[in-house]
Amino acid sequence: MKPLETIWRQLLQRRLLPVAILLIAALAAIPFVLASEPEPAAPAAPAPVAGGGAESLTTATADTKSIVSLVANGERTKRRRVLGARKNPFSPAAAPKATPVPGLAPATQQPATDAVTGGSPAGGSISGPSTPPSLTPPSSTPPTSLDPPVLPKPRYELYSLTVRFGASEAESLEKLNLARLKALPSTVDPVLVYLGVEKDEKTAVFLVDAAVEPQGDGICRPNPANCETIHLREGDTEFFDVKDEAGNVTEQFQLDLLNIKRSTTASAAKAKTARAHASKAGRRVLHAHQARSGPLRYRYEAKSGTVRKLDAKAFKALVAKTSRAAAAFSGGF
Repeated sequence: MKPLETIWRQLLQRRLLPVAILLIAALAAIPFVLASEPEPAAPAAPAPVAGGGAESLTTATADTKSIVSLVANGERTKRRRVLGARKNPFSPAAAPKATPVPGLAPATQQPATDAVTGGSPAGGSISGPSTPPSLTPPSSTPPTSLDPPVLPKPRYELYSLTVRFGASEAESLEKLNLARLKALPSTVDPVLVYLGVEKDEKTAVFLVDAAVEPQGDGICRPNPANCETIHLREGDTEFFDVKDEAGNVTEQFQLDLLNIKRSTTASAAKAKTARAHASKAGRRVLHAHQARSGPLRYRYEAKSGTVRKLDAKAFKALVAKTSRAAAAFSGGF
């Protein structure tokens, strides 16, 4: 009873006693309201039909409402919307279009026939027997050539070289065609100059700068201690160490001799023509070297296009001429 007394005191203090009385009265009236509502009546079963005549059928049908009603023709008030184009499902399919034959006039082509009846298309008629079109192309059409275009052959000078050259630490060396008297890597700071091939057509001769020390497959002339020229053959590889005044290596180059062009694709394969196409910048480098260090021991022969080594007597005579004429420094190159 204490909880009820506590609730009653709180309602009195908050002045909610009328609300509490209404709630108690509503709770007490709920059972009486539920007991007074009548139960829903069960649906009445349809009365059995005594007779089996047409009158009983009509009466049963009139008492039952139809869910779906039929609509007679002309009673539709709103037009039915249909997606797509109208098509009669009972009409035959359209006849395929005739494929034009190349070289055949349009008037002589066979018209397409009806796909269902096998007759002529609507609006036209065919008279006489049908003649198949000729499939022979006209003789005036020239045949199409499928041969690939002929590329011009590369032109190489006589006794030019195919080499790979570059810094030895590079990932790949540059492949190039080396003409006679071409300076590498440049004419501004040359490391070596290609002089030509010897008479055996198998040995290429290079002039080496005094500040360069070669090492590899080549042969130094006149001796390894005084390497004025280096001689290489096909397949040889040579390294060139460039040194400063203190003798320290500042950079290194690599030269791979791949091929010596012993013949030319040019029409005039003459040594005189090859000499005319020699590098003029390389010739200036060669003259500067001879003016500084004296004449070379090799001389170029214009008739054969090769270089040969001078014997001791001829070389002494050439050295003697250096005091009388500076033009002799060219050495015939």
